[in-house]
Parts: sequence; structure tokens; C-alpha cells
Amino acid sequence: MKYGRFRIATQTVVFLLMFAIPLLNVYELYFITGTYYALNVGGLGVADPVVILQAMFASGQLTLPLLSAAVFPIFVALIMGRVWCGWLCPYLFISDRVESLRQFIRRKVFKVDHPVANREVQNSFRANFIRFSFLITGTAFGGMLGIPVLNYISAPGILSTEAMIFVKERSFSIEILFVLGIVGLQLTLLPRFWCRMFCPTGTLLSLIRSPQTLRVDSLSKHPTTPCCKEISCSDVCPMGLQPYRESRDLLCANCGQCIDACKHDRLRFYSMGSA
Repeated sequence: MKYGRFRIATQTVVFLLMFAIPLLNVYELYFITGTYYALNVGGLGVADPVVILQAMFASGQLTLPLLSAAVFPIFVALIMGRVWCGWLCPYLFISDRVESLRQFIRRKVFKVDHPVANREVQNSFRANFIRFSFLITGTAFGGMLGIPVLNYISAPGILSTEAMIFVKERSFSIEILFVLGIVGLQLTLLPRFWCRMFCPTGTLLSLIRSPQTLRVDSLSKHPTTPCCKEISCSDVCPMGLQPYRESRDLLCANCGQCIDACKHDRLRFYSMGSA
């Protein structure tokens, strides 16, 4: 089964929803309100786990409203893994388009024909160390200052807020410059760097897992070595992993691109609970 079209479709829906929610509110339809920092859907609050974590550290307590807002994203992550990152995140939707443009420029301008997206950035230990250090440091500073520091650098949250401002005021705030900055760096110097090494939401969601959580699994008899000389699964992985041997790494976003790219059908989605 190929997942690419389904993934792009869900990403597109979530991206357009950023604009649809404030548009509904403009017409006084309030069944769903908020941004991707925190949503209210029919009276049910759902918040980015990083927002909840910062609020907990800043206030020194975990209240019932905070706890209830965490239930849904934690439940989804426990069942589906980082499905938000791989299938829903509006920034990854943009990042994928930027990466396609980057590859096009490399082929047409610099005449580089071989895949280059991820072999330049593979080092999962370093990426995990940087991103967890970033999450811990940002959370600690937020707790000490009483300010949600990480909210100011949440790419999906900023995009959603900017979409709301655009719909209601036909303008953007200065925060859009942050997103444009990381897009520019990805296009020119640092491929996929934000999702791999800094995104607080993706980092926290990667910790919410169990033995039953959906993951990418290898059917190869020798999963420590690639099954094809092209190593096509590594070339398409947005997290710079080598899926044939690193599918259980905390960086994996369950996007399924490696499964689609595998020429020998040796990668699949797997959950112990469905075995």
C-alpha cells in the first residue's frame, strides 16, 4: 500500500483548516475555535503538549483543564506515534515543498543528479541530543521566567496564528519572520534542520510511546544492512534516518515515505497490539 497521496491529502486538509477555523468564527460559527497552540472543539479543549508542559512548569501545578487538554494528543501519540509530525503538521507540509524545490535547484542549477536530501545530515544521536537539550532548556527558562518561551518558536503554532491574523485582519505579525527564516535556512544551508533538531512539539511527542505504538518495522532478515544499493528509504526520510535499521529511533515521524520508497517491500507499519 502506498501512503503518499493519503499523507499529502491529510496535510493539505490540516493546512487549509488553519484558515477555515478563523473564517468560520468571522461568520459567528464557533463550534471550533483557537489555533494549533490550543483548540476548542465542541467544548472539548485540545492543546499542544508543549503548551501544557510550559504552563505546568510556569504555574507549578497541573490543573484539571490542563490535564483534560492533554488527554487527546497523548492518546493519539500512544496509538499512532508521531502521526502529527508525519501526517498533519502544517510546517512539515511546507518543509516538504521546500525540500522538493531544493532538490530541483540542485539538479537544474548545480547539475547534481543523485539524491542528496538526507545523507548530508544523518546523525540521529546528535540530532536527538540537540533537540532534547533544546526542549529541556526552553522549558526550564519558561518555568523560571513564567513565560511560554517555546510558544514563540513553535512553527505550526505560529503558522496557525498567522493564518488567523490574515483571515481577520488581512495582515501578518512579526512572528512570520521566524518561519520565513527557518524556511530560508532549509532551502539554502540546513536541510530539514528544524524538524530534526529543534521542534519542541515533535521532540515531546516522540517520548509518548509504548510497545503497542504504531511504528515502521523491517521485514528484512538482516535489518542492519540495506537491501538495495540505492538505499532509497534513507534518501526520502525527512528525519535523515536509515529506516532499514533505525525505524525505532525517536526521530521517526511515521510518515511512511520510506515504506513507499522501498523497492522490495521490506518496510511496513506495525503495532504489537494488531499483530
